[in-house]
Amino acid sequence: MIDKARKQLVLLTDHRPLAEFPASFGIDPDSDKYKAFDSATPEGLYVVTQKKFNSRFHRLLAISYPNLANAEKGLAGGVISPSEFQRIRSAAKNGTATVSDTGLGGGIAIHGGGVFRNFAKTRERDWTRGCIALNDADVEKVFDFCRSGDPVIIFNSRRSLYGIIRPFARATDLDEAGRPRCLDGVCTYQVEVPTSLGRMNLVIKEGKAYGKSIKVVVDDDEARKEPLLVIVDHNADGILSPLDEIGGPADSRADPDAAYKRARDAVIDALSRGAMVEGKRWPMAAIRGAARLPDAAKRKEDGRGPAGIAGKARPVIQPAEVMVSPRSTGRRPL
Repeated sequence: MIDKARKQLVLLTDHRPLAEFPASFGIDPDSDKYKAFDSATPEGLYVVTQKKFNSRFHRLLAISYPNLANAEKGLAGGVISPSEFQRIRSAAKNGTATVSDTGLGGGIAIHGGGVFRNFAKTRERDWTRGCIALNDADVEKVFDFCRSGDPVIIFNSRRSLYGIIRPFARATDLDEAGRPRCLDGVCTYQVEVPTSLGRMNLVIKEGKAYGKSIKVVVDDDEARKEPLLVIVDHNADGILSPLDEIGGPADSRADPDAAYKRARDAVIDALSRGAMVEGKRWPMAAIRGAARLPDAAKRKEDGRGPAGIAGKARPVIQPAEVMVSPRSTGRRPL
C-alpha cells in the first residue's frame, strides 16, 4: 500500500501493516498520472508484473500501469485512441506484458535510488518521472518480500472522496468491444469497497458539460432494504451544500458534513489495509482476509537468491525494521 500524502510505502499481511518505508514519487508528486511524460505517479489498484534484481536504480518491481481503469478514462478523455485502448485491454485480458507506448505512458515501477537524490548543487525529493523510489536498503526488503502478482494499492489520502476513489472506479456501461459508453457525454464509473461502516458503493459521473458528481451508498448486508447512508455530492467537491443530498439515520442528516467525513475516513482506512478489489464485490469477511491474488507464488519471477524463487516463503521482517517517513521538503512540482 502506498499513500502519496504520507509519502510512505507499507507492506501488508492479512490487512495488517508489517513494515513501512519512506518513499518518493514523480516530479509532480500530488497529481494522479493522466498521460505520458506528465511526471506524475499513478493511483489505483495494480499488481507487481516483474522483478529485476539489477536495474539502473538497484532492485526494481514493475507494476501494471496502465490498467483497464486507466484505459477507460484515457479513452473517454481523448488521451488514447480506440486502437490503443484495445491493446491495453487485450494485454490485461490475456495476462501479457503491460502496454507502455500509448498516450497514457508506462514503465512505472517501485525501485531504489534513494528517497532523496542529488542533482548538481541541490538535494531533491520526488525526483522520478512517475515511479516510486525507495532507499536502496528498503527496496531490498520490499523486493525480497513481494512476489509477481501481489496487489499494489496507490492513493492520495489528502484528496476529497471523489479524488481518492476515482482511480479505482470502472466504467459501468461498455459497448461490444469493451469500450466505455458515455451517454450524452457523461461517463459513469463505479466501485465497491468493504469498509468499517458497511459495504460502500461509490458511483462517480463526469463529463465536459456535466462536470462531476459522486454518489455514496452504504449497506450493512444484502437483506437490508434501506441503505444505512446515502450521500449525493452533485459537484464532488467534498462539501455538502443545500443542493446536495443525504439520507440515512437522523444523526447523519443532522450533521451531514460529519457523515460525509466518516464515509471518506472509512474509505481511507479500507485502502490503508488493502481492502480493495478493482470493479468487484467482496464479502464483508474479506476485510479480514489476505490481500493476495490466487496462485501468485506459482508465477515466474525475475529474481535471484531464495527470496526470488517462486514458491519460497516470504522473509520475516522484524517490527524493529518499521520506519516512519520523514516529512516532505515542501518542494513544488516543476
